[in-house]
Amino acid sequence: MRFTLVALAALAAVSVTQAREGSQHHFGAAGHHYSHPSAQVVAEHEAAAGRITEDMHPGTLYSGKRLVKVSESTRPRWLTLEDILALRRAGVGFMDITDTQDMHSQDAHNLAVAEYESRLPEKLSRGKQVRGAIDQLSTQLYGDVLNPFTAFHNRYYDSEYGRKSSEWLKGQIETLVEQAKANVTVEAFKHRFPQSSVIARFAGRSEETVVISAHQDSVNMWLPWFGRANGADDDGSGTVTILEAFRVLLHQGFVPERTVEFHWYAGEEGGLLGSQDVARQYKKQNAKVVGNLHFDMTGFWTKGSEEVIGLVADRTDPQSRALVSNLAGAYTKLKTREFECGYGCSDHASWNAFGFRSAMAFESDQLEANTNIHSPKDTVETLDFDHMLEFSKLAVAYAFEVGYDSD
Repeated sequence: MRFTLVALAALAAVSVTQAREGSQHHFGAAGHHYSHPSAQVVAEHEAAAGRITEDMHPGTLYSGKRLVKVSESTRPRWLTLEDILALRRAGVGFMDITDTQDMHSQDAHNLAVAEYESRLPEKLSRGKQVRGAIDQLSTQLYGDVLNPFTAFHNRYYDSEYGRKSSEWLKGQIETLVEQAKANVTVEAFKHRFPQSSVIARFAGRSEETVVISAHQDSVNMWLPWFGRANGADDDGSGTVTILEAFRVLLHQGFVPERTVEFHWYAGEEGGLLGSQDVARQYKKQNAKVVGNLHFDMTGFWTKGSEEVIGLVADRTDPQSRALVSNLAGAYTKLKTREFECGYGCSDHASWNAFGFRSAMAFESDQLEANTNIHSPKDTVETLDFDHMLEFSKLAVAYAFEVGYDSD
């Protein structure tokens, strides 16, 4: 729906009032735990009401109600934008299935289970290639990309900021391909909202496809269309984690047996919108997707705790989790530790819901550790680049070990 400047200012005032008078803590869209905004954050919201630009206007995605699921066991409900914002602020995970209803029926689920089942490698066989590529990884790209990427006021998917940030990211990916003189395609995957997903493809010789992914959008939990949302950790960190792996594979002359794709999804914060659209198209095309390894937040961990790779245990498959744990043990300095993320947690759940193998690597086994996300405090300075590098190693290892394991 379109909001006038007056309405936006009024909503800003409501948000500020809630921030001042509400309870002490909230949970974010994927179950993340928040303190209420600081005085500085509240002041930024108040100031935003007076400096609204065209880039901050929401698009038309919410001109009508949206069909939303909050669990596998409950019926989907038609909700307004205000209802959806309330879910996000209350920490209720959800999937917006308005445009993918046909893939969420029981018949579709039964069909997915009966169709093609991929074969993951039972043993690791590409150690020399993986270690050679890992030696070329660096943290330099993280800052080079994250600083301008987080300079967008936000990367809200249903806005011009979402469109422009997506186009900027696609340009960075294309530049890397051009510099490497690689035979790799880069395309925008369009959605009903302004922000596009981006797909980069190393073409393989078989019909099977391997997907490595992150999400590119960011959202302010109080006023998503014009609140400040740097999104450095959520999910700028995942974005550059796989981008660095992609860069190294380009310069290694990577030519896999299976097609290996890198995906940067739009609209994750709106209920896994972009990844559902992509997974739905692949399902409709009978694509043989071997598996998806998703990276959502890789840059923050609580110092003093054990540094690990968090491995999401729900809405993933056990074979993928076992493989990722094996890869981490062989090629990174960190071990994995499983934890539950909840319904609609991130884009791995789209692949899982549509019958594909999926796994998700997370920055720790403590889902709520980073209280900065979905706010102006989610900045580059809060990230640990050396920690992120271990996740880039994991992405490289997955690309080699799964991309070359083909009959």
